[in-house]
Amino acid sequence: MANAKLEWVAPGGGRQSYILPVNFSWDYQELLEDNSDWQRALDGSLRSYVQKLKACWTLKFKYIATAQKEQLTALKQAQVEVDFFREASGPKTFTAVWSNDLDFREVAPGLWSGTMVLVEV
Repeated sequence: MANAKLEWVAPGGGRQSYILPVNFSWDYQELLEDNSDWQRALDGSLRSYVQKLKACWTLKFKYIATAQKEQLTALKQAQVEVDFFREASGPKTFTAVWSNDLDFREVAPGLWSGTMVLVEV
């Protein structure tokens, strides 16, 4: 698999991009998430609010360098929508938000592990 790419508009207005190293490529999951709201009324009838299925990718990073962790941390702190490209030179896969908490932890001196959950908007 080729390297993936993230693109976003920084809070200052400039478009930025970051090509991810391959170190996550075999640890992602491509899921469709059902966010529909299903509830029962008092009379027992089913009420629902149906939404379309959304793509949800979990990217797991293992033993990444501090520079890459800092780049991803800056993206998370910007709290912006991200265009995800499965392959850096290919078409956009989807636009997403980073939905999980920042969970990168130092697992060895200068090496970090953590996850990025991207949910389609």
